[in-house]
Amino acid sequence: MKNIKVELESIIFNVMLPESQVFLDELNEEIEKGNKEEEIIEAKKDIVSFIEELNQVLKLIEEKKLSNKDAKDMYKKIRNMLDEH
Repeated sequence: MKNIKVELESIIFNVMLPESQVFLDELNEEIEKGNKEEEIIEAKKDIVSFIEELNQVLKLIEEKKLSNKDAKDMYKKIRNMLDEH
């Protein structure tokens, strides 16, 4: 991989964040319709936390505070998540 941090930033910005936002929007719609099941509320909390984590990774990349090893590990985890779904 040419530059793992660029690849990681790209997959987060172009794939993970948009897909996570779509899921969050769907959960919000369910809640607005009156679906207050614990599963829906917990899923919303989880996806909000996940989006925050993704944004934190982008910030670390921008501030050049992420090592290549950590970037590679995160990239592999994200690729595995995407490949599973």
